[in-house]
Amino acid sequence: MAAMRNFLTTRKRRFAAALTLALLLAPGTFVRTTIPDRFEQSLDLAVVADLPENARVEGFTRAGVWELTSPNMMFGGYSALILSDAAQTARAFSDRGTMMTFALPGSASVSDVQFADIRDRGRLSSAVPDVEAATRDPETGDYWLAFENRHAVIRYSHGGGLEALREPPEWRGWPANSGAEAMARLPGGRFLVLPERSNYGLIYPSDPIRVGEPLRFTIAMPDDFAPTDLAALPDGRVLVLMRRVEWGWPPFTAALGIADPRELEEGDTLEVVQLLDLDALLPRENYEGLAVQPQADGSYALWIIADDNLASFQRTLLARLVWDGRAPVTHEKAREE
Repeated sequence: MAAMRNFLTTRKRRFAAALTLALLLAPGTFVRTTIPDRFEQSLDLAVVADLPENARVEGFTRAGVWELTSPNMMFGGYSALILSDAAQTARAFSDRGTMMTFALPGSASVSDVQFADIRDRGRLSSAVPDVEAATRDPETGDYWLAFENRHAVIRYSHGGGLEALREPPEWRGWPANSGAEAMARLPGGRFLVLPERSNYGLIYPSDPIRVGEPLRFTIAMPDDFAPTDLAALPDGRVLVLMRRVEWGWPPFTAALGIADPRELEEGDTLEVVQLLDLDALLPRENYEGLAVQPQADGSYALWIIADDNLASFQRTLLARLVWDGRAPVTHEKAREE
């Protein structure tokens, strides 16, 4: 009976937190940020001071956290992130259908930024441009965007021109507002796609626009987290950025996990193992974009961006973590060996 009471209490708390979040972000509420009305191509980066005490936790080192602000009306709401080959610049995509290409902190052109609409969306141009996931081919520079509400994926050229569009029928079973939330092009050309709230994900043998028969698997997420982004590691494993709505201000908690899709077969379970409680290193925020850059010493630089939801009580934070690369075995078949 006690276990049942605890279960119901937990469910009520999660429901209340989610309801509070929905009310806070509803159009017209007092916490809504005034949307800028200018098109100035400028971006300010300010070092964040309100940081957790520890700068290093479980193999992760905090290398910097910045708050991004801009007077440009296209700024904010970023839910996906990709890096250039040299990791000098990044491109962030918003769930309002805009993108921001900017120089990363520490680069020679730190003040460079360009805001633009994702205008060319083919037959979806009149639909709500809810971009939630992005991934890139490092050889060609082509990149793919997943549009959550329309259950669609579009491939763009390095220069930003639309190359192909598809609305995969296998995505239609996902809820309209909880569709493709994370997508990564794996080494070798396979694509991994995870929805925000569903018990199954998909792996495509190549470009999901060209092929229609993916491998389907079950997802095992830790502690009621939901995935918000993916980043592939050179060995084929993936880092998973995760979020959970929880009491607090802002009402989110975030974590990093790792999973191994290399030997998955139809009907298998992809187990996501938590590596890091992000709240231990970063200010609480709605982190939705993740990009990874391998370093010469075998470590990894992780760039993480937050979606401010255009809300006055949230911030667009950009964080850089350095991870030593050590992680537990994450696949049942590997454990058996």
